[in-house]
Amino acid sequence: MKNNIKNFNLHLIALILVLSYSCSKDDPDGINEQEFISNVVVDIASPDGTIQTIDWDLSETNVESINLKPNSNYTVELYFENRSDPTDIEDVTLEIIDEADEHQVFFEFADVSVSVTSAANDTKDGSRGVLLKSVWNASSSGTGIVRVYLIHQPTNFNATTREGFGGFNDVAIDIPVTISD
Repeated sequence: MKNNIKNFNLHLIALILVLSYSCSKDDPDGINEQEFISNVVVDIASPDGTIQTIDWDLSETNVESINLKPNSNYTVELYFENRSDPTDIEDVTLEIIDEADEHQVFFEFADVSVSVTSAANDTKDGSRGVLLKSVWNASSSGTGIVRVYLIHQPTNFNATTREGFGGFNDVAIDIPVTISD
């Protein structure tokens, strides 16, 4: 009988410790969990108003390519979506806009020369454009790749290389680019 009471008391003490630990005030409040992004949609509007849409599914092999003409301004808009539940597609772009001070889009081109500037209607954090909406202009014909980054919590918003931005990637995708007349 004494052992049963002793075991009961030990179990009761263990239960109290577990409950007090799980309700501890040391648990961080307000942690902003990263959104899940399953798709990146890129709308490229040509000067004549034609829109090319690239819908890049991060879980699949993609074969879509961006087609540009040299010396033309293209308006490029990015959308980030969570389509993990087809009955409840979430536009993660809205959260990125709300948290503009914690995000930066960066484009890195390989084997093609394309200048990128923030569009007049781009999301801004102060005077800095996030580049959800940008203007692209290719200087010459060629084929290459654009790596599209969505950077979370960059440490240097004035960087000119991905490494210089710091932070971490919410998204990094490579899209083929063809520039021809």
